[in-house]
Amino acid sequence: MSTQLSNQCRTSMYRVIFGKPDSSEKRIVFVMAGSREAASERATSVLAALFDIDPPEVYLYNLASFVDLVDSGVSDDEDLRIFELGWKGPTVSVWAEHPLFLTDDASLLGKWAELFADIVSATAVEAIRRARS
Repeated sequence: MSTQLSNQCRTSMYRVIFGKPDSSEKRIVFVMAGSREAASERATSVLAALFDIDPPEVYLYNLASFVDLVDSGVSDDEDLRIFELGWKGPTVSVWAEHPLFLTDDASLLGKWAELFADIVSATAVEAIRRARS
């Protein structure tokens, strides 16, 4: 059964990257807000509190709305596109790993769990295939 994202996700969800682009310490962050500006402000204030840093030291980039992510993604399941980070042609090559959810939206968490289960399953199948070769 495929989890469907809530209307709240479709209209209010933003994804942003927290950390400097040249750093290996980057986190994908999901936040609900009424606008891009509100999403940036909310993410900044929550991340500053979570990581005990001054708000001006919170570095965010690549802020994208649900619509932006769906438009730029390639997955058949459009809801999964919010977790895509890289592509090789029409195939997803990089998925968001260990995202930080600044929301308790059950549909978003369920969609992540569904994707994570698929990734783990595919990894196990590939390991078994290699072991048999």
